[in-house]
Amino acid sequence: MPPFPRTAHTGGGLTYALPPARGTGIDASIRAAIAMNRWLPAPSQVEDITQRLRAYIGEVTAALEGDTREEALAVVREARHRLGLGPGDGYTSAITYARGLGLVAKELRDLRRGLK
Repeated sequence: MPPFPRTAHTGGGLTYALPPARGTGIDASIRAAIAMNRWLPAPSQVEDITQRLRAYIGEVTAALEGDTREEALAVVREARHRLGLGPGDGYTSAITYARGLGLVAKELRDLRRGLK
């Protein structure tokens, strides 16, 4: 059966595809997490992004522990606090948690780039 305009019948298949991720690695994960206020990924994608962000945050906070600048200490404290919170129950909570991790990972990434 052919698709008919304005009837919500699309003729089958997917009606929406996610745009390809720009960049690779942690930058793409950070962008995807921060953008979750504009798009709703599949639960498996949320879990995957969250795991990558948790690993990155753990690695960077360990590397920045020796830094004595007040800004670095504040970002590390916030990152550790967010890691300890956990995603809670439900899809909405998982998205909120992943987005928070994305924001703090962005701060850590920018801080780490400033050190180089």
